[in-house]
Formats: sequence, structure tokens, C-alpha cells
Amino acid sequence: MADAPDLVVVANPAAGHGRAGRLIGKVTTALHRLRVTHEIRIAGSGTDLERLARASAVGGARIVAALGGDGTASLAANGILGTGAALAALPAGTGDDFAKAIGAGKLDTAVELLADPKIVDLDVIEVTTGADTRSFVNIAGAGFDSEVNEAANGMTVNLGATGTYIAALLKTLSRYSPAAFTIQVDDERMELDAMLVEVGSGRWTGGGMKVLPNAVMNDGLLDVCIVEALSKPAFLRAFPRVFLGSHTTHPKVRMRTGTRVQVEADRRVLVYADGELVGSLPAIFEIRPAALPVVVGPDAKGVR
Repeated sequence: MADAPDLVVVANPAAGHGRAGRLIGKVTTALHRLRVTHEIRIAGSGTDLERLARASAVGGARIVAALGGDGTASLAANGILGTGAALAALPAGTGDDFAKAIGAGKLDTAVELLADPKIVDLDVIEVTTGADTRSFVNIAGAGFDSEVNEAANGMTVNLGATGTYIAALLKTLSRYSPAAFTIQVDDERMELDAMLVEVGSGRWTGGGMKVLPNAVMNDGLLDVCIVEALSKPAFLRAFPRVFLGSHTTHPKVRMRTGTRVQVEADRRVLVYADGELVGSLPAIFEIRPAALPVVVGPDAKGVR
């Protein structure tokens, strides 16, 4: 795909239970109104979207805008890494936590940013599980959170981001038990029974849960949240605090920062990154500072 325009929108029409597909026309109309020259390219699958994003960047696009959710933005980021093209997020998924973090949480606002884009180099995180290495741009989870993601992805009823997550959480909690984790953050090694481990550079996950409230997306550091083993009633009592980010003071929560995180468990534990399954433990997370140019809004949270 040579001679791409400055802006290419790669769309995942299936994102948000089909919401992204229904919004393609709205995005096109808004960009025409703003007199932004662009092209829309529609993906048939996740692999296709990553390929389209890369081909657009290699073909000359200065900005590749991902129309969809967190997974769509992550796929586009993997596609354009190393090309010099910038990523923009057009939120049309279930959670859209990455878009919120970069100040593009509302679709109308995100489109308007493309008329006069401000571009900042943000960190990217590499996660290695087995022989596979992928990059992601927001947050990864292992343990209870990854099981909730698995349950949420299997739900056929659209309850919205928060409703879907809570329904999946309650379903998962009834059968989940803590695992024995070994976690190393740089030189600190921890062995403990835990509910979950979260690693990332963004602040929100699961459609608005502020799990890493102090994360900065361009500080060259990974933020880590570890929730130690809790009884089910204690977990449910503590859970609402995550929406405000006040869970960090709970005695069973450990917060850390570092540049390399290694996580192992005594049983098979899935790893989800940006809402998509990337493998299972053991996993190694490493930061790639300032690796991805991103279009950000003036109210971007956690971007210096």
C-alpha cells in the first residue's frame, strides 16, 4: 500500500459488539468537516488490522488511527512500531481505557485531535510468554483479572464496559482461588499467594478501574499492582476502591515500579494485555522507553 495519505484510519468493525463498524460513517463525516485528508481501511481480523496498520505506515502515513477498543489500538501499535508513524486512538470499543489515558476518551474529541495533532513519544511494554513476544501500550494482568477477561470475552450480552466486567467478576470469583506467585521487580523478589498481578504504564483497565493510579506513560517505568490472597467477602468489600485508585493503601495491596518484571505461578495462569490474550505464565515484562509516537489530548492523564 504505497502512497498512503498522511492519515489512515484502520477500523475493527467488530469492536464494541459491532459499535466500531456503525461509527465508521460518523468518523468519515467528521474528518471531512475538519478538512482532514484521510483514508479508511477496514480490517477483517486482528491479524489483518496489524498488517493494514504496518502497510499504511510503510506506505507513508504519518498517523495511523485505530478505530475500535484497547485491543484494536494495541494491534495497530504492534503494526507501526519502528516505522516512525504515530498512533491515534478513536474509541469505539468496550473499555477504551487507553484512549481515556491519552486524552481521547470521547470519540468526537479524538477525531478533532487529528485536525491539529500533538504527538508525544510514549513507552511501550514488551511481554514474553514462552517463545512469543508482543508489545502492548496500557496494562496487562495475570491471575484473577485475566480470568475475568476470559469470562468477559465470552459474554454475548452487551452490558457496557463496567457492567460486563462486574458480571464477569462475580462469575469468576465464585470459582477462583489464589495462586502461589513468584514475582521479581528489578532486584526485588517476592514469593506470595496472590489474587492477581497487574503490570503497565497506563492508569485504567476494565472500563474505568484505576488500577495503576500513579502510572506515567512516558517515564520509562513499569507500574505494578499485586493483590495478595483475600477471602471472597474481603475482596468484594475492597473492590470498589479500585475505581478511585484508593486500593493502593489496602494492607493486602503492594505497589511497585521498575523496568523489568518477571512473574511465575505454581499453576497455569493466563496473561491478558490490553484486553487480549497473549499467553500464560511465566512472563517477562520489559519497558521500551519513548518507543511509540502517539497523538495525545490536552487533558491526557499520566503523560508528561
